Amino acid sequence: MFSPTEAIEKITPVRLREWKALLLETSAVASVAGYVKNLSAVLRWAVEQEWLAKNPLKGIARGSFVNDDKNRTISMAEYIKLLEACPNQEWRTIIALARIGGLRCPSELQQLRWKDIDWSGNRFLVHSPKTEHHEGKHERVVPLFAELQMELKRHFSDNGNEFVIQGLQGTAWNLHEPFQKIARKAGVGTIERPFDTLRTTRSHEVLERWGSAKENLWLGHSEAVRRKHYKGELSDESFAEAADVSFSNEENTC
Repeated sequence: MFSPTEAIEKITPVRLREWKALLLETSAVASVAGYVKNLSAVLRWAVEQEWLAKNPLKGIARGSFVNDDKNRTISMAEYIKLLEACPNQEWRTIIALARIGGLRCPSELQQLRWKDIDWSGNRFLVHSPKTEHHEGKHERVVPLFAELQMELKRHFSDNGNEFVIQGLQGTAWNLHEPFQKIARKAGVGTIERPFDTLRTTRSHEVLERWGSAKENLWLGHSEAVRRKHYKGELSDESFAEAADVSFSNEENTC
């Protein structure tokens, strides 16, 4: 629609509205919002350089960065189908750590070691690169939920491996395409942002069952919420209770 050599003064509000409408025919709303935001910054700079008298994008809404069409949850029934479609136990463990443990993937998954698993204490330690710049948020302790503990025990072997997901160490950790292959085989279709979706689904479950304070502690969210609701550490009983939980409806049993 625009030529690379086109004079900047020919970029008019009318043409920009046409450009945005054309993008919306082929791109997601959130993606178009990003394009508009970036272009707006460029055109503001052009105004500062006095190449333009005013920003032709002014008054044209960029739209939402949230694409609700891609929002979904992954039910426990779908989770079980995903596990059954996995090519090996390592992939079952990856999906369990994301869907039941609520780990960020791949960043938190990459660093998880067998020494971080406290079997007798019904918990495991998660190292979090994303939040390590916040005081006291470089790591968190998560319960060994029953469904997760089952997959970890199946995956564990006394062969000297340091990392829980040993097979991907030293690789690019390209999880998206292998996951989509598993999802298609499981019959659940393509899942946009699959690991965010797995984690978010678990976040909602924990919030509903155990409340916001534990959801923040176990999923690694706001420190302000933790301070407000929990002055000290969680008791051993809290982790034991979470580790013994079995979901009530029949479709959720493995």
